[in-house]
Amino acid sequence: MNISSTVNKLDGLKRSVKINVNKDEYVLQYKKDLDKYKSTVKMDGFRAGKVPENVILKNYKDRIQGDTLNTLIQSSLKQALNEHNLDTASPPKITIEKSGSPDVDIEYTAEFEIFPSIILKNLTDISVEQPDVNIGDDDIDGVIKNIQKQHTKWDEKKEEAQTGDKVVLEYEGTISGKPFDNNKQENFTFIIDDDVRGDDATVGLFKEFYKNSIGAKTNMGKKFTYKMPESFADKKIAGKTIEYNIKIKHIYKGMAPELNEEFYKNFGIAGSDHKAFKESVSKYMKVELDQKLKSVMSAAVNQKLLDENDFEVPEYMLEQEVKSITSQYESMQQKIDESIKTELGLIAKKRVRLNLIYMKITEDNKLSVSEKDVSEFIAKSDPASQQQILEKIQSDKDYLNHIKNKALEDVIINHILSACKIDKVEKKFSEVVN
Repeated sequence: MNISSTVNKLDGLKRSVKINVNKDEYVLQYKKDLDKYKSTVKMDGFRAGKVPENVILKNYKDRIQGDTLNTLIQSSLKQALNEHNLDTASPPKITIEKSGSPDVDIEYTAEFEIFPSIILKNLTDISVEQPDVNIGDDDIDGVIKNIQKQHTKWDEKKEEAQTGDKVVLEYEGTISGKPFDNNKQENFTFIIDDDVRGDDATVGLFKEFYKNSIGAKTNMGKKFTYKMPESFADKKIAGKTIEYNIKIKHIYKGMAPELNEEFYKNFGIAGSDHKAFKESVSKYMKVELDQKLKSVMSAAVNQKLLDENDFEVPEYMLEQEVKSITSQYESMQQKIDESIKTELGLIAKKRVRLNLIYMKITEDNKLSVSEKDVSEFIAKSDPASQQQILEKIQSDKDYLNHIKNKALEDVIINHILSACKIDKVEKKFSEVVN
């Protein structure tokens, strides 16, 4: 095609290409489009393919010119991008200066973003920590205690609450006498002095609830203050002193089940003793540990890739990812304030950067997934998940592509782990799994 084009570098990854398409190209394409209409248009009083040209032009001239212009823009833009080795990361925005005719060239400008030029740090220079876990008797006994705890029978009591009791209360928090978002709850439930995981604000607040529940009785009301840490995500209440009013609604005493044949039967181990139950728990722990180690190693690899490789991110890709994450968040009926918006933006940027790194590793190392890789990926799932995956693949053709992408992620992670340095660090089962 007879075209000329020039590239202009704009801010960041933005580029614009000014393209001129010779009028001779317009004449050739216009004739093709006109002939197409002449062979297909049906009009009253004429046989198909026999409508006179002047009648077609009277009715369809603007549409034919539009078809010609669109076709020439698409083909000329593709040619120009190839000539300048430009790989677009966003849909081109077209501005037409001249629409073209038998006497006038087509002139237009396409503005878009390109993919960043990424030079990855050599994988052999990257080191990743790998937890080295040996499941011992203490670990197994700890899991069995947790299983007992999960099957605790709770009976309501009238006596004072103490460590280990389950408490149900209602609370309301105020700052200088004024309410704030999500400041109250009707049936807040916890076990006094139970382990709490989370940020400093969550752990600290739970401890205050524990402390102020010990010695309390049903229907008793109490007040306490808690200064929210400066690091708390919601900046409207971070660093503020909150006064909490609580009222105890219920107190329950727990009784853990005995480890006996009846208890083992609940786990499908009828007629077994403690040794058999322990072996069963140990097998489950190994499966859980393998799944967790895979997740931990993937997360460690991803963080290393992000830490070691810096590059610009296309704004369009970032905007699309923010929209996707925001939509997922809203579907869970979560309220989005400014702090959440900022957090979602950071997550989106990490995802886009990681996707671009994955694309680069895949391209550089010619990685791909075979049917065998997909089958092995599905086989690694538990039996219930395998069945769900297979059923969904049958009903949703797009879901197979989703599984292929997941399998490709595994191929990429395994490739990285085979190339980088692995530093083994001794850890307990509970440290990794919890």
